[in-house]
Amino acid sequence: MTKDSNLYIEPVLHDTRNEPQAVSFTNTHAMIELADGRIIGVPLHFFPLLEAATDDERQNYRLGACDVYWEDIDDGIDLKAMLSGLYLETSEEVNEILKNQVSERRAKATLS
Repeated sequence: MTKDSNLYIEPVLHDTRNEPQAVSFTNTHAMIELADGRIIGVPLHFFPLLEAATDDERQNYRLGACDVYWEDIDDGIDLKAMLSGLYLETSEEVNEILKNQVSERRAKATLS
């Protein structure tokens, strides 16, 4: 359908329906449960810091109105961007840089 059609309806993201309630993980995806009961999966490789995080780091998250944030790794998922498809895969070079940052954090934590 085109925008010129009388039947076209502009998509709307409803904040209350999309409010995150919980997060779980598979081997390959972060699964985010939304207020309206949907469970949305996003590939972990879209978020290299989250992909490289430990189970404890992954479980230490904060739910916002439209996002999930992991304090330990300083990374988050913006649900509006995720639901609208704005995420792009990062290059292998960037992935390696981010994974190295996680390794450095772990090494510092071990020394503490």
